[in-house]
Amino acid sequence: MSDKQTQLIEAAIDLFAKEGFWNTPTSKIAKHAGVATGTLFNYFESKNDLIDAVYLQLKHEWSTHIMTGITEDQAFKAVTEHMWFRFIDWGINNPVRYTLMMQLKISNLVSQEAQRRQEEEMAVGLALVQKGIADGIIGDVDPDYYGRVLIAQLEASVAYAMKHQLKDMALTKHITKGFDLFWDGVSK
Repeated sequence: MSDKQTQLIEAAIDLFAKEGFWNTPTSKIAKHAGVATGTLFNYFESKNDLIDAVYLQLKHEWSTHIMTGITEDQAFKAVTEHMWFRFIDWGINNPVRYTLMMQLKISNLVSQEAQRRQEEEMAVGLALVQKGIADGIIGDVDPDYYGRVLIAQLEASVAYAMKHQLKDMALTKHITKGFDLFWDGVSK
């Protein structure tokens, strides 16, 4: 990715978070990035392509943060707990990026292709769930359903921690209790 492309994505993240997708014209994004308006279209064919790039950038940052530190020899529960803590950590420490990522997730603005590409990036998580089911560690449920339950509880945990401005030990206690609640519900 070129420096100008990165500048444009970062400018879009900043402005989309402050002003919303519909209230942010491409000319304003280009100006905020310090490039000519036409330059934006050298990198992105349309505003929708830029929105896809923003979504993929945020999801990549998020998934990289979550997966950092996982090793192949870790037990399923340890990997799940690691991902649980890292998900909430990223959300709490990147509130603007997290909120924008959540808004894009529920919007109809992200293309099917961008969603498919992001799902491919998280395929390792699906394989992990399938192995957990096959090994009898978690209940025999559809892996897609398991993933949706996991994400819903994680999003609720981040929202609660943000709303109540949890920090330090209170945050750690919240994350641990949330994981225990989740694990008790899915493990055999």
